[in-house]
Amino acid sequence: MRGPSVACVGSTTKGRASQGGDCAPLDATRWRSVPGLYPDADGDGATGAGPVKGCVGATLAGYREQPAAPDCDDGDAAVSALSEAWADTDLDGVGAGVAIAWCPSRGRPPPKGYVLTSGDCAPGDTRSWQQLPFTHRDADGDGFAVEQQGTVCAGEHLPAGYDTVSAPQDCDDSNANRTVRVERWLDPDGDGYGDGASVQRCAGPGESAPGETFRGGDCAPGDGTRWRNLSYASRDGDGDGRLSPATGQVCSGFWLPQGYSQEVRNDDCDDGNSALFRAWSVHADEDGDGVGVGEATAICGAATVPTGYSTQATDCAPQDSSRWRMLGFTYRDADGDTYTVAQGGELCAGTALPSGYGTQRLSGEDCDDTNATAFRNVTAYADTDGDGVGAGAPTVLCTNGQVPSSWSASGTDCDAQDATRWQNLSAAHADRDGDGFTAPIPVQTFCTGKTVPAPYASTAVGNDCDDADADRYRWTYLYRDQDADGVGATPRQMTCLGQEVLAGWSRYGDDADDGNAAIQTDEAAEEELSLILDL
Repeated sequence: MRGPSVACVGSTTKGRASQGGDCAPLDATRWRSVPGLYPDADGDGATGAGPVKGCVGATLAGYREQPAAPDCDDGDAAVSALSEAWADTDLDGVGAGVAIAWCPSRGRPPPKGYVLTSGDCAPGDTRSWQQLPFTHRDADGDGFAVEQQGTVCAGEHLPAGYDTVSAPQDCDDSNANRTVRVERWLDPDGDGYGDGASVQRCAGPGESAPGETFRGGDCAPGDGTRWRNLSYASRDGDGDGRLSPATGQVCSGFWLPQGYSQEVRNDDCDDGNSALFRAWSVHADEDGDGVGVGEATAICGAATVPTGYSTQATDCAPQDSSRWRMLGFTYRDADGDTYTVAQGGELCAGTALPSGYGTQRLSGEDCDDTNATAFRNVTAYADTDGDGVGAGAPTVLCTNGQVPSSWSASGTDCDAQDATRWQNLSAAHADRDGDGFTAPIPVQTFCTGKTVPAPYASTAVGNDCDDADADRYRWTYLYRDQDADGVGATPRQMTCLGQEVLAGWSRYGDDADDGNAAIQTDEAAEEELSLILDL
């Protein structure tokens, strides 16, 4: 440390002092050292270790003259005293064992593995950390409990088997199969049902003692096949195997004995007579056709319908065994000609409708169902001249299907008063010269019989080239034959002729010299033709 220095000054001493020993030369608020002080840097009233010499100014800020409560961190005014933390080995949030001192300054948590809460009753079990009181105990876990008070190391709630609410009283809390006391009866016949007064025993469902049972009320103590009364709604009084309604109880085993039923059965209409058992609602059948009539009669009988009765009451002819039911029909054949008319209704019949009635049309529709010879409508025309063809307005006749005489199915007679003429025929040909060959004419229509009148024809016969001359009727080409040797020469000419060729003419036209009857062929041409044919 440097000693004081001497300086020559004037009227001012700026930057210098006449007194030395400043303990904080760079801090104008502190300059003097004071011994015997106790540090309180954070000003929280708690002091650190002392006494110490402190560098202060006009006041003792940061120090106290007297010691106070110890400060574990004099730099944090919010914390001064040490806290305790306990080891939490099972990490359940509650510690145990010897606490450690710990200064929680500046928001520091406890050391890892330590917590602020102590009292863990099970340091090695994360599920338990606190003692909880209980008033009831279920040691065997059967849901039944006994009264018992105490505490048990637990978590948020009491563990299984402990509770503060009462449960059904357990008669044996050391055996889960034994919960409540049950009644037992002596069972000398071993049928599972006892007799006499009962006793109370703490026993499980499967536990049994020889000669005892948990059910009483044996209705037949000496009979192991019967032990309880069962109600019945039907019984068989006459032993015929059929039951009738009756109520009561009978000592039984698992099921009602034979001849009894819990269902209402009405199989026997006379339970005092084994021969009668079935109730019949029947109607009198006097004609024996199997169908009765009249009001129903109740009869107790056997398995079959009683003689003289029927279960049906629809007989439409009670005195006629061939008829017993109403059958509908839609067609009628009154005259028996197999042709019907549409007519609907019903009539009393047997297995089928009688003749003359049906549900389908037969041969056809009858135009007169009162006459067997008249059944079909035909359209006819009056034939006054008897030529088989009628005329005039059509008339509908009901017949046997044939048009009667004096009538015709055709109404096209062009001359109703002439039996030789009845139809219009057209002719486009005529044979006016009577040679058997026709020539075309303008079409003409004639009222006639089977054929058009002569000399007209409906079809052509040949092509008459001159219908005014019977000797000429055909066209043909002819050659002039001037030498009369039977062969003519060109030019040819179309000629109208009959069967014979006209004199001076020939059908052949290859005469080489028609002026010489001795020459007909051209020898040079013949030779040339022969050579060509030989090639």
